[in-house]
Amino acid sequence: MYSIDKYHFKEFKIAPGHRANYAVLCNTEFEENQWGMKYSPANNYSREYKILPLFSHPQIPIRYKEGNAMMYKEGKSVIAQNYLIITHFEGADIVEYFQKRGLPDQDEMKRVIQYFSNATLPLHHMHSKGYIHSDIKPGHIILNPHTGTIALIDLECTIKIGEIICGMSKEYASPEQKQMIRMLRDGEEEKTVLKKVKMNAASDMYSVGLIFYRVLTGKLWQEANINPQEINKAIPDKLNRVLLGLLEENPDNRIPSAEALKKELATV
Repeated sequence: MYSIDKYHFKEFKIAPGHRANYAVLCNTEFEENQWGMKYSPANNYSREYKILPLFSHPQIPIRYKEGNAMMYKEGKSVIAQNYLIITHFEGADIVEYFQKRGLPDQDEMKRVIQYFSNATLPLHHMHSKGYIHSDIKPGHIILNPHTGTIALIDLECTIKIGEIICGMSKEYASPEQKQMIRMLRDGEEEKTVLKKVKMNAASDMYSVGLIFYRVLTGKLWQEANINPQEINKAIPDKLNRVLLGLLEENPDNRIPSAEALKKELATV
């Protein structure tokens, strides 16, 4: 048994490539699987703790507490950890889920469409509040296949629409995110960058498109860069057009919002 502060969990789970490790709390005063804990000796979660109350949606975590305390294993001290306690969502990384199942066939295509339609709900809520997630990747879209719902988690990099980004996952970043990072690295002032690069909901939609493409084809768009139907012939023509509409390099030509994506998926 492990503990941090007064919070207990059974397994020490390390997530390579992520800024946080994660465990489900098993305190007796909590309901089973009610709360999860992000923890790391290096990363601080105070920013996410402040951001979470901006949103009120059943598919976005609720915060409980953040802090710093020693981690213990069977009563013996291990290492101090920063931690954040949030709503626990049962489920799996959506890409990993389909990697285990194989490419969706015609019979499963309807479910995939429903999953991504469901993912538009927390995104629309966030965008309607004037914010973008700006770090959408498979591990941040948690699918519960039993309920068909998607949870949108890890809001550490969430920003107001039109702000400078504070992080991204390169494989799932939009072209404008990459452009912004390049300009900042080249020493351009933030005011100049913001005049040239507009961060809005369309940036999140590109990231959703990259994940959607990978679920339906098993490949990264950047590596394959071919029509999704050429890889998976079970993809309907209309859905194929939706995918390509999400992956437009120019955000002005891209499906612009979660609400617009939901409407498009309803017609597939």
